[in-house]
Amino acid sequence: MADFKQQSRLLAIDTPLGDDVFLLTRLAGEESVSALFGIEIEAYSLRKDITPAEIVGQNVTLKIAATDESALFLPDSYRYINGYIKSFRQEGRQLQDLRGYSAVVVPWLWFLTQTSDCKIFQFKNIQEIATAIFEENGFTDFQFRLVGQHPARDYCVQYKESDFNFISRLFEEEGLYYYFAHEAGKHTLIISDHIGGYDESDEQSITYAAGSLTQHTIHNWYHSFQFMTGRYSKRDYDFKKPSNRLQTSAAADMVVPGVGKYEHFIYPGRYEDKTHGDQLTRLRVEADEAAHDVITGEGGCRSFSAGHTFVLERHDDAPEELGEYVLLSVSHKAQDYSYTSNDEQDKEYSNEFRCISSETIYRPPQTTGWPRMQGPQNAIVVGPEGEEIYTDEYGRVKVQFPWDRYGAYNENSSCWVRVTHSWAGKNWGNIYLPRIGQEVIVDFMDGDPDRPIITGRVYNAEQMPPYELPANKTQSGTLTRSTKGGTASNANALRFEDKKGEEEVWLHAEKDQRIEVENDESHWVGHDRVKEIDHDETVFVHHDRTETVDNNEKILIRNNRMHTTGIAEIKTVGMVRVHTVGVNETNTIGAAQENTVGVARTSTIGESDTLNVGKSLKINVGETIEIACGKSLIKLDSEGNIFINGVKLSITGEKHVQIEGKRVDIN
Repeated sequence: MADFKQQSRLLAIDTPLGDDVFLLTRLAGEESVSALFGIEIEAYSLRKDITPAEIVGQNVTLKIAATDESALFLPDSYRYINGYIKSFRQEGRQLQDLRGYSAVVVPWLWFLTQTSDCKIFQFKNIQEIATAIFEENGFTDFQFRLVGQHPARDYCVQYKESDFNFISRLFEEEGLYYYFAHEAGKHTLIISDHIGGYDESDEQSITYAAGSLTQHTIHNWYHSFQFMTGRYSKRDYDFKKPSNRLQTSAAADMVVPGVGKYEHFIYPGRYEDKTHGDQLTRLRVEADEAAHDVITGEGGCRSFSAGHTFVLERHDDAPEELGEYVLLSVSHKAQDYSYTSNDEQDKEYSNEFRCISSETIYRPPQTTGWPRMQGPQNAIVVGPEGEEIYTDEYGRVKVQFPWDRYGAYNENSSCWVRVTHSWAGKNWGNIYLPRIGQEVIVDFMDGDPDRPIITGRVYNAEQMPPYELPANKTQSGTLTRSTKGGTASNANALRFEDKKGEEEVWLHAEKDQRIEVENDESHWVGHDRVKEIDHDETVFVHHDRTETVDNNEKILIRNNRMHTTGIAEIKTVGMVRVHTVGVNETNTIGAAQENTVGVARTSTIGESDTLNVGKSLKINVGETIEIACGKSLIKLDSEGNIFINGVKLSITGEKHVQIEGKRVDIN
């Protein structure tokens, strides 16, 4: 039996356990563009005690000899497949004192299927998002080859999905494909978005030879055409430009009769401007076109690897097939049992492959599921430190979701989130902005985690209802809070009490209250009304005012009162009027005064009465006038009689006293 050495074998493997610990006997697996490869291997070892702890998760390099000529078995004459041991099994069989083992080799990207998270990315493009995820998982062997425009995403959510699924769906949405470039000891993830993003195969020029099983040739070549949809159309909505119809459409370039009448319509299109929408719609068409015209084949070209190009330089049966192609998938099969059989015929390699013209841009189909929110979620309203209300011109707020482990409960925790209101018109409606610290209910448009919208608010143990419950279960209403720095005693309020027999509407203005009525206003009070004003009251009535009191009215003015009437004033007292002035009263009439007393008038003056008339005084009495002072009396009647009675009567004329009459009686 030959030495237990890997040298000069078709298959070999480099592991951390040493050069010749394993002899690789079988290799089978597939590598594809925009997919994880998985290579199953079988090997013998002289060691019977290899444990999974020694090998699982370790980096290994599979080596396939580039040619059967043993002279070329040099370090640079291998086709490498580098990866990590995902699973390892002890086969248990014993063959010539050898132990059998099997394993599965995967790329480093596979480890991202073993992680899941809920995370928010803001203002990052696809390259920045993917780079962050790769590096957080400890991987740096990747390379971006991008030429297209990939705008930053304002808000992008990874929700309950593996890191791999998350970046896969983003790659698919933006038309990015990827593949792996292998070398001894490492493999590099290549991510590209254009035709020139591929690598060349080591075997660049290939010949088709029907039925041939020789190396470096293709012996089966099948060209297939698939009927695909002829058009994609998308539509979306941007609330910042609600009148814009964000409709896009793209037609396929494939020449197949009848495809033009078949269309896929997609809503929402996941874009906010038409230019970006046109780009995304075109990507969907290009993904179908890549699947429309496909070649499958079989051969022995060991350098074939997904994402690499080759040139078909000879095809005797179909010369029109000549040209450059890019490999989309390669399925490898290889075995080398020469150690146990000593037969070189037990070495063989073959592959099956799928390729398209290198002039056709490859876009991965959108097969990775997009996470769908199963229902509303709760969140806490957040904002900058020191603020109590944080909003933008649209009344949007920021929130922190309970599942977001990375948010800092500040203005960077989420995108701006729109808030529903019971009425929303063009500069009219109602608005109640959620405030920082309040708990809200967040729903998602079309279940998309990237499109949250606040639909409600709820109380919690730290944000309790405004009225103590259940003691005040009959009360409802609105209680606000003054900001900034308001306490429980600083609020505007409107409260309804519905307890039977104690019904009440309570309105409280923390500072000012302004009521505007553009036409009529009416008030009806079924019983009493009390109005208390702690400071001043001013009433302006720009036209007429009528006030009616059906019973009594009492007005108490504890200090001064000023009453001014611009033109005329009429007062009517139906029966009795009592006018009392505690000290002095002054009446000033600018022109004339007229007093009319229907029956009788009595004036009582405590001490003295003075009447000053500037020119004349005229008193008209219908029957009699009496002026009495103690025992003195002057009386005038309507008959012309004048009576003067007194104990002593004195008439003095400084110059002249004249008495005239038809008859004069003295004594």
